[in-house]
Amino acid sequence: MANGVATDCDVLIVGGGLVGSLLANALARLPLKTVLVEARRVDTLESPSFDGRATALANGSQRVLEQLGLWDSIRHEAEPIRWIHIGERGRFGAARIDAQEEGVAALGYTVENRVLGQALWEPLAAEERFSCLAPAEVVDFAVDADAVTAQVAVAGETRPIRARLMVAADGARSQVREALGVAAHVDDYEQAAIVVNATTAEPPRNRAFERFTPTGPIAVLPLPRERVAIIWTLPAAEAERMAGLGDEEFREALQTAFGWRLGAFQKVGRRDRHPLARVRSDELVRERTVLIGNAAVSLHPVAGQGFNLALRDVAALAEVLADGIAGRDVPFDAGDAASLDAYRRWRASDQQKLAGFTHALVQGFGAGLPGLGDMRGLSLMAFDLVPGAKSLLARHTMGLAGRVPRLARHLGLVR
Repeated sequence: MANGVATDCDVLIVGGGLVGSLLANALARLPLKTVLVEARRVDTLESPSFDGRATALANGSQRVLEQLGLWDSIRHEAEPIRWIHIGERGRFGAARIDAQEEGVAALGYTVENRVLGQALWEPLAAEERFSCLAPAEVVDFAVDADAVTAQVAVAGETRPIRARLMVAADGARSQVREALGVAAHVDDYEQAAIVVNATTAEPPRNRAFERFTPTGPIAVLPLPRERVAIIWTLPAAEAERMAGLGDEEFREALQTAFGWRLGAFQKVGRRDRHPLARVRSDELVRERTVLIGNAAVSLHPVAGQGFNLALRDVAALAEVLADGIAGRDVPFDAGDAASLDAYRRWRASDQQKLAGFTHALVQGFGAGLPGLGDMRGLSLMAFDLVPGAKSLLARHTMGLAGRVPRLARHLGLVR
């Protein structure tokens, strides 16, 4: 990481969470000068504990991290997912997806966010073309034909940063998106997710479960050291009540909702509660500005696709910029309108399809109309038996369907 912060750069990244720091790593492979602005101190972006939140990385996401040279520092704390069971509590019919049947070593991996944070930030310290301002905040910006000039508040003063391209990676409540005047559609599910780590009597052994219940889905993902990560979706008021229960009462309620496929839940960790909504930006690009990750589209956690979708945003944007640089004898303009339009056309379809798919799951498995539960059971059974159906879904959830970035195809960022 450069000692001084550039006042003139190619790319200004607003937001230094997992998505923003991953983009900084990808752009470090290109001859671009990058500045990242993050509201929190960098050392607070990782917090090791038994209760650390976890992310389900799709197979394609693992490939991207490997091509960026980041996987070696993650793999020892990544738990492979080799088998997924999808079912509905108290009803017949289930679907199973097996890595061996799909011809891959793992369908995905579960990694705690603290591990990802460490792996993404440590290599940036050695990048000469990368600078970071943290804690800092973009308080204003102006866009002209040649650049974005952002006013950044840091250490009690405001300094200008001039960039060819500004990337908003500042989350579902993106201040950059709001300042641009880009509308966002919010679907409030009136639900909240309880996130907790636990141990079970029967080790998970690389198995993941998506269990639909009358009050919302429960995802159980394998973690290293024979633990599981649990994401339990409930109506907002019920989630608040559950989060306030004692450990034993909560454990019993969880056991009743999920069942006994892993035996008894034993130790449960600290419970975190997160309101759930789908947020979709009307636009992905504006003049010299791109929205990525949750700033572009934020998903319900059902199917665990949010971060994987954001990671494809990162890989696609880096690839578009790499292609723009290739073969040019003149300085490359990272905010070139043609490059931004190429990114928009690539990413819009993937984002819309996945936002629609997860929304349909929430609506379909959350409805309690008479007879609909039996239809869902039949659908899961048919899905499990119809040739090709599981492979098609598996390719999508592994991030290997549609237009796949070079990084997810075991190829380098640069042709």
